[in-house]
Amino acid sequence: MQALCLASYNIKRIFRHRPMWVLLLAVPLAAAAVRCVFWSSHAVLCAAYACPPVCALLAWAILHMQRAIDAESGLLAGIASSPLSDSALLGSRLLAGVLIFGMQMAVFASILAIRF
Repeated sequence: MQALCLASYNIKRIFRHRPMWVLLLAVPLAAAAVRCVFWSSHAVLCAAYACPPVCALLAWAILHMQRAIDAESGLLAGIASSPLSDSALLGSRLLAGVLIFGMQMAVFASILAIRF
């Protein structure tokens, strides 16, 4: 339960910053839009297959940057001194990453479903 609460907190913090969620949505939107426009190109098809790993790396990078900001601001020290276990903290980051990746893939799949 603690991991779920902390994961929702992390996702809320990401969506409060417009450049972050615009970046998170720009990659699947661009890949799906290019795939819809140039549907017969083999290079674009390969780029569309590369979209999920790129989105996963982007979600990891955003969460890593957020952790670095938390460490610099002192929030991570406050969390470390709380009764929250390390596994709950790690689980919250993983859950936030999976949820962000799921949202990105839902956008990607919905655009492709409209076209094909």
